Amino acid sequence: MRIASLGRAALWASLIIIAAGPGLAQAAPRTQVSSSDGATLVYVPAGAFLMGSDKGDKNERPQRRVQLSAFWIDQAELTASRFARFAGATGHRTAAEKEGWAWVWDETLKKGEGDWRREKNVSWRNPAGKGSDWKAMPEQPVSQVGWADAEAYCRWAGRRLPTEAEWERAARGGDGRKYPWGNQKEPSRANLKGAADGFPGVAPAGRFPQGASPFGALDMAGNVWEWVADWYHPQAYQTMAAKDPKGPAKGTRRLVRGAAWGSPIDWATTTNRYDRPPAYRNNKIGFRCAQDAKE
Repeated sequence: MRIASLGRAALWASLIIIAAGPGLAQAAPRTQVSSSDGATLVYVPAGAFLMGSDKGDKNERPQRRVQLSAFWIDQAELTASRFARFAGATGHRTAAEKEGWAWVWDETLKKGEGDWRREKNVSWRNPAGKGSDWKAMPEQPVSQVGWADAEAYCRWAGRRLPTEAEWERAARGGDGRKYPWGNQKEPSRANLKGAADGFPGVAPAGRFPQGASPFGALDMAGNVWEWVADWYHPQAYQTMAAKDPKGPAKGTRRLVRGAAWGSPIDWATTTNRYDRPPAYRNNKIGFRCAQDAKE
């Protein structure tokens, strides 16, 4: 890795400070750029934070104080262009490519309310179904990837998927905030349901600096759901370790976090937990990577 002092990382840092607005300005994030894939990462220092919510769904309870070691996490969701380089270099075939189908969101179903449609020959290459092409928006987050596909990319890039605890700390900081930007419902700060934010569907990764987390991570609310490392269990918080928890030792479903385009803002809280089978894929689920920090 090399420390980023110029270029894209510096630009994002300045945008994050400006977007915070009067009275909400935060320090520029500490960043570094991966020498393996060029992704910008932000630093999350060691420390304690409040994980979960006593006011949220049952699987978010009880709220716990958790201590984490320092780590780095991708500033933005992994893009289709980076995943394409990985697939080209390794020959990796995703679950969708092996099985020959995936789920695609169709706005025309249910009288315009939208629903999922199973479609053949869909993968990360054409994530929105027939006629779509990742090359049309290469900086959109990659989607139509299962948990193992996400983990394979992160390993190839010398990183890993973040644990659920790491993801939540990167999203909410140490003050227990409800959304990455604070406690107020401000849907314009993220790519969520509706086109008022300028994007009726997915947006290029990192397009909403005004929604940055305290550590400078972007799109921790909205755009695409994100796979994290942990197995899912609805009562995991009742028995989780107080330091560097890694989730249950086994399970049948994995966790996704952060909500997506098309999600209501109530789903975009820093504590919302959603589970899916590991091979599940659709055009609203992607990921970002993390790695340990040398303290």
